[in-house]
Amino acid sequence: MDEEIHDFTKAIGATTPQLGSENYATFKAIFKRSNYFLLGNKFIMVKISRSEKPFWGIGKGFIDLLNNTDYLLVLLVSNREGWAFSKDEVNSNIRNKKWNLRAADNNYKINWPLPDRNSFSNPEVFLRKFINN
Repeated sequence: MDEEIHDFTKAIGATTPQLGSENYATFKAIFKRSNYFLLGNKFIMVKISRSEKPFWGIGKGFIDLLNNTDYLLVLLVSNREGWAFSKDEVNSNIRNKKWNLRAADNNYKINWPLPDRNSFSNPEVFLRKFINN
């Protein structure tokens, strides 16, 4: 797991599905990287960009699968700050062509700038805005 993702998820109290649980087996079979977590009853997928002009990609298959549950997509630029999007916001961005599907790799491309209303500057702000609201 990326160090920044580990630091962020630890700070917010997110956990990985437990070995032997139904969630663990399902997620391990689908996701190649350890960027999926549980926070309470909410599934959180965390991605990081290290580019000067941030961008992220997320597979269409993952979005299709995640749409069967409540989730947040968290896009980090460091171990403290980034943006978070609810399932409804993710699907709205896709429908409205803000996040376009690249046929070559079947990934939605997410480019900066992103809306300020979805931003957070540290884990405490993330929890306040997106979890404990």
